[in-house]
Amino acid sequence: MSASEGISLPGNEETTPPHEKHKQKAKKAKKKSRSAKESVPNAMDAKATASFFSLSIVGQIVSATFPLGPDKEFVFLRYEMVAGPDWQLCSGPQHGLTQLATNRRGHFNEPIVFNMPIEVTFKSTSPYGWPQILVSVFGRSGLGRETLLGYAHIHLPVFGSRRPADQTEQLQAPILMPKCPNMMADITSWLLRREPELKDPKVLLDNLKCKGLSMESYGSLQFQLSAVMRGARKLGYHWHS
Repeated sequence: MSASEGISLPGNEETTPPHEKHKQKAKKAKKKSRSAKESVPNAMDAKATASFFSLSIVGQIVSATFPLGPDKEFVFLRYEMVAGPDWQLCSGPQHGLTQLATNRRGHFNEPIVFNMPIEVTFKSTSPYGWPQILVSVFGRSGLGRETLLGYAHIHLPVFGSRRPADQTEQLQAPILMPKCPNMMADITSWLLRREPELKDPKVLLDNLKCKGLSMESYGSLQFQLSAVMRGARKLGYHWHS
């Protein structure tokens, strides 16, 4: 009679007890579940490998000051957020327009208050092309005629305000007025009663492009801005205020 006919020979019997078999199966199941968990990427690890940082700005355009007084009765501002190619505006308006404001009821060189709120969020992979606010200042006479009064621009802050919350820290930017390049253009501007304007005000943001421009300081703009930055250290940028 052969062993294949159901005769158990010595050494062929299974010596493992039933409860030990159950333990071994449980261990194998745990190993499979661990390997499955390790293969799935963790959400925290995905955050740690973020490829961009964000910059949130909250504040306002407070006022405009003209030491010799504005040429027009009313003043208003148009602003635009300008940034480099690596920057993307995630939230907030890129353009804005303030209300008409005046200081005729006070002294001629008192600040003209706007209190225009600004709240934007950018994201980028590089600090190159750091965002700026480009402001065009316009005046309007009582008859409704609008005239350019100048341009101003300022970089968005890197850090938040260093002062307590009950104290305001204001940033200032000069208001620059373009001047005519020669006497003939100056006479033409006087006859037409039109101040010279820039075809593209963004040239003021590039030092190479604005070479040769004749500009005159006409006043200043006051800003109150604070910044919150996230994710810069993960990309290797270590800025200290």
